[in-house]
Amino acid sequence: MLSLRKILVYSIIFSSATIIGYDSGYLNGVLGSEDFIRIYGVKHGVTGELYLTPYTRSMFSALFVVGALIGCQLVAPPTSLIGRRGNLLAASITYAVGVALQTAGLAPAVFIVGRFLLGIALVPAYLMECSTPTNRGQLMAFYTQFLTTGNYTESRSWRITIAFQLVLALIVFVGVFFCPESPLLLAKKSQKSETRRALAILRNADINSLEVDEAMVEVENYIADQSANGSAKFIECFRGTDLRRTLIGVAMSFFTISTGITFWFGYGTTFFAAAAVDDSYLISLVLAINNCVFMAPSMYLIERLGRRTSLIIGGVLMGLAQLLTGVIHSAAPDSKADKMMLIVGAVFFIASYAPTWGIGGWLLMAEPLSDRARNYQSSIVLTAYCIITWLVGFVTPYMIDETAGNLGVKVSYIWFGMP
Repeated sequence: MLSLRKILVYSIIFSSATIIGYDSGYLNGVLGSEDFIRIYGVKHGVTGELYLTPYTRSMFSALFVVGALIGCQLVAPPTSLIGRRGNLLAASITYAVGVALQTAGLAPAVFIVGRFLLGIALVPAYLMECSTPTNRGQLMAFYTQFLTTGNYTESRSWRITIAFQLVLALIVFVGVFFCPESPLLLAKKSQKSETRRALAILRNADINSLEVDEAMVEVENYIADQSANGSAKFIECFRGTDLRRTLIGVAMSFFTISTGITFWFGYGTTFFAAAAVDDSYLISLVLAINNCVFMAPSMYLIERLGRRTSLIIGGVLMGLAQLLTGVIHSAAPDSKADKMMLIVGAVFFIASYAPTWGIGGWLLMAEPLSDRARNYQSSIVLTAYCIITWLVGFVTPYMIDETAGNLGVKVSYIWFGMP
């Protein structure tokens, strides 16, 4: 049962997810803003029109992921000193600084630094500790749902669009003061009364209830196991059954991104505009709404069909959407049917992705990990996720831009051919 306090705690974590999702949504529109192109663009050698070079678009999109990658490695050491709450507090402040640097509209280097600072807003680790084993999967589904709600944006006024993130950062900053510290960290410091209090708050139970007693036993057994067998070591992630668990998480991080989903939300607006599709902003907004709507029934479908079946069905449908888009473009380039199929294919692709890979990928990145080596394995999986996200974000502009690879709509063949 959820209490007001417990709902507030989860809301803080979900706000951080909205921050992450909002990042991909707002940048999609900002890169297509005429004023933004005027500030950061260069003149085309032939037409004389201003445009963003593939390098600029790659750097602006990929540096967020680089920051997230470094943040994954740096989050553990300060946790023992300032706790999970302290990490959330520091992240919200740093995020606000990054937003301010972007909103200022200064030199490209300043915007890039701002993007880099945003990368530390990845905080689902706290969610794993404040949830129970029975509802952990559902909470990760809700977390992913909030990732999609962050995609709503229309960036005709790009400074306001970017600055809105300060509101989300403020929610996290203020909310931290209402969150209990991680029960596991408190128990490791032998603060039993504070541990019981934190568990009681998170489970909405009386501090002397049987539920809290059972939770305390679980925490104490975990710490006792670490004391008896020593703390988990990084190398354990690559031994025995833990190796298989680690590889599953890494593989799922790769497959989730290689579907091409980040392409549509990172470059959808500019891509549709380059393909001469009318109302590219409106179409990108429709795609974001489509993603959020179809994400809603994802947990039911995955539990009903099973992880593997839902992923297979989603993969087949996504591949079909990409293949048909590419085939029709090759058969009748720049025709009305070509532009219509590009829109329909994108909508169908996202409708297929959201209820299957949209949640299933995240679940299978987290569920197989072992309790003992979970922290190290999570770091490895998130690192792999960040690397492939960065790679896709950095390479994509070079593939589709007319001044580089000039694939255009034919890029759909690449997404079709990915695993």
